[in-house]
Amino acid sequence: MSTHHQQDVCCLMGDPVAGNPTQYMLEKAFAVANLDWRFLTFEVSAVDFELALKGARIFEFRGIMLAPPHRGEVHRYLESVTDAARLSGQVNCLVQHDGGLRGVNTEGVAMRRLAEAHVPAKGLKAVILGAGRTAKSIAGELALAGAASIELVCVEPTQAVPLVESLAGDPQTAGVECRVTSWPKDGQIVIGADVRLLLNATPVGRYDGKALLPIDVDALPTGLLACDMTFNPPNTRLMRDARKHGLATIDGLTFLVEQAAVAFELWTGQKPDREAMREAVEEFLVL
Repeated sequence: MSTHHQQDVCCLMGDPVAGNPTQYMLEKAFAVANLDWRFLTFEVSAVDFELALKGARIFEFRGIMLAPPHRGEVHRYLESVTDAARLSGQVNCLVQHDGGLRGVNTEGVAMRRLAEAHVPAKGLKAVILGAGRTAKSIAGELALAGAASIELVCVEPTQAVPLVESLAGDPQTAGVECRVTSWPKDGQIVIGADVRLLLNATPVGRYDGKALLPIDVDALPTGLLACDMTFNPPNTRLMRDARKHGLATIDGLTFLVEQAAVAFELWTGQKPDREAMREAVEEFLVL
């Protein structure tokens, strides 16, 4: 139980936040851990975000999760950020650190943890479909972990340019080969025989478990880890086809739980019950 004079509070800020399962999932995690903590959800517009953040400081919130549109805009209000957050330009979690707020990206940490149960990050060759917030977060973390090459396949290649330049200009990641490939108008995305991580961070498959990516699953190399960030539904066509071919997989629901679990650990110093968190999300989303 908390020893503070007031209840410990964490929150989610975003716009929109309707349908976001974070509160339901983390309230369950706090309860199972016997922590007298609360998690609240606030719909905060970009115009009001700075004031909302000041309010969170005044009320001494223990942690904050950020949903769009705030992940790329929060840096200027923080005392510090992790290297991965700086390189990717993405922050989705705030923690109290040395009397100030520190920006973290739990998505990158979560994917690295999950992936390393199957393939080592050091020397890894990865293909990431998409160049949005999640794709950048994961690419930044993998680069810092020692990946050999990261290919971003996206509809708008210019969207990935800031990340490529950021990685190339930092001594910690300058040795990582990071390149951008245009999404094919016709034909399929070619996955090299030495690629060990394929990750879908595009909307393809969201709300439609039958949606197809332009990938020949039959040609995917043995030993590849297939990941899909879509959590509703989690059993996407990519996940089903990869499993049929004997490939290891990480689905979007597992990823969603893990990135929240990382935040839980940062805020509380304890390990959460991931199974209880997953059950909470499944109940919330009626999966």
